[in-house]
Amino acid sequence: MGKIKTVEIIVRGDIIEKNIILKLANRLKVSKLRADFSSSVAVPPVLMAVEKRYPSLAVLYGTVDIEDLFQFKALVEELCCDLECNIISFKEL
Repeated sequence: MGKIKTVEIIVRGDIIEKNIILKLANRLKVSKLRADFSSSVAVPPVLMAVEKRYPSLAVLYGTVDIEDLFQFKALVEELCCDLECNIISFKEL
């Protein structure tokens, strides 16, 4: 790996219901990008959230080879677009 960048991505949507974290991990594995991430998910009270369609938040901290940074960002944006969730922020730390 070359130079590593750390990024913080905040995603809003049906994180649990649409299994967004697992789908991102699978796409990342298939893509062969030199990147990985950890995540924390904040879910409103689950029964109420499902019934009233309240969105959840996921905070992802990724480590990405600087050469793959733009491809990684595009991969996350494409997934969010496909699953109808929003990227609140994408910051390099």
